[in-house]
Amino acid sequence: MKIFTHLFLFFGLSVSFAHAQTEQTKPSRWRTTVQMGIQAGRVRPDQPTAYPYYGDYIYLPNYYNYSSIRPAGNRIGLTIHTFIGYTLRPQLITGLALGVDYYNNSAFLPIAAAIQGDLFGRTKRLTPFYSLESGYAIAGPNPHDNELKGGWLWSPGLGLRINKGNGTGFLISAGYKHQEARQVASVDGVQVLSQIENRSYNRLFFRMGFSF
Repeated sequence: MKIFTHLFLFFGLSVSFAHAQTEQTKPSRWRTTVQMGIQAGRVRPDQPTAYPYYGDYIYLPNYYNYSSIRPAGNRIGLTIHTFIGYTLRPQLITGLALGVDYYNNSAFLPIAAAIQGDLFGRTKRLTPFYSLESGYAIAGPNPHDNELKGGWLWSPGLGLRINKGNGTGFLISAGYKHQEARQVASVDGVQVLSQIENRSYNRLFFRMGFSF
């Protein structure tokens, strides 16, 4: 009788352990990716526009010898990207994208609605995927303080995920990013004149990281 009791207990524990293992290895619908890389492009500042805040005087933009707030040139900056999403199906994962993007010596903190998905809908050892993002970035640490404002952004991309099993993998991705920004800089402390620069950052990015 004791033998049957021990066998029953052993069988019950084995079933419970197998069920626990199944629960642990069952793929989660939540996906998180963390990537780091570089983004490169060319900056071409717009011509500044001046306007008065004082009295009824009208000042023409070319009355003063204005210069661009930032000179044109090639730029390479750091980009850190995090995506947290929920899997509706392998081809469609919806979520939120956060990160830090550096444009020369100015940082922006993007917050965007994002979707990702496997291009062919089947998870293999090597799985190509796409990404689309659109949102807003606020200005982070920069040498212009409160003069620099963030703006709208959008970004498409493609990548390759090397699956390691248990929902984890190594990522390589590349794509394009468009970021709007605006700076209002004081020119004349007496007349309270300002020059406005509307910036459009266009970057190609390359990132590597992990998914889990």
